[in-house]
Amino acid sequence: MRVVALLSILFVIVIGTWMTERRLASWDRPAWVTVYPIAADDTAGTLKFAQSIEAADFSAVNEFMERETRPYGISVTPAFYIQITPVSTDMPPPMPDQYSPAAIAWWSLKMRWWTWLKGFSDGLVEADIQMFVLYNSINGSNEVDISVGMRKGRYGVVNAYAAKSMQPQNLVVFTHELMHVFGASDKYVRSTGEPEYPFGFADPEQYPLFPQKRAEIMGGRIPLSSFESRMPRSLEQCKIGRTTAVEIGFFDQLMN
Repeated sequence: MRVVALLSILFVIVIGTWMTERRLASWDRPAWVTVYPIAADDTAGTLKFAQSIEAADFSAVNEFMERETRPYGISVTPAFYIQITPVSTDMPPPMPDQYSPAAIAWWSLKMRWWTWLKGFSDGLVEADIQMFVLYNSINGSNEVDISVGMRKGRYGVVNAYAAKSMQPQNLVVFTHELMHVFGASDKYVRSTGEPEYPFGFADPEQYPLFPQKRAEIMGGRIPLSSFESRMPRSLEQCKIGRTTAVEIGFFDQLMN
């Protein structure tokens, strides 16, 4: 009976996950996204900035999605209902060495449990997607840790800078990880971070090819030459390319 009970629970979880993924991929109604602002260091400025975050700060994400979904006949507006939790200092389980499959699997299990606890206690509308934004102070030339977006589990962990001037670039990273949750793959060379041609280019048929004027959202950067690129200043300089559009279901809607 215990085995039957456990298998029944597993079956319900698998079916529930499958149905949610199909519903999100249909793009026929807004998805609920809960944003969890987290002060990732102990500086007063970081905490103050994280406390100031509100849903309106993410309006550029919906503006970007409205612009990018229009060519595919997707009319749902906004794409996301964004709700914000009170700021926290509770950090998610630290990410392991990305090249250790066993450590990543264990981290993923811990993250699933941690995100479930957060969703259970946040007191908001049950989210389709949870996005944990870790705000870090700008300290010299230090760079923030990597960010991740997980389709299985429907959550993202975004490392961002606690500065108003950096908020447009924070939203580029946020949207990149959000697209991972919908099934988009990275389109850059992992060893260098440079966009991969042609899928990581916003305009791969442009002539001359360089310099590009926009970044493919999953390529992450604007290619300036075959060996140089730069971070887009905002989502205004980003595009959802054809391959990414296929991965997240845009073409499925175009064919309907």
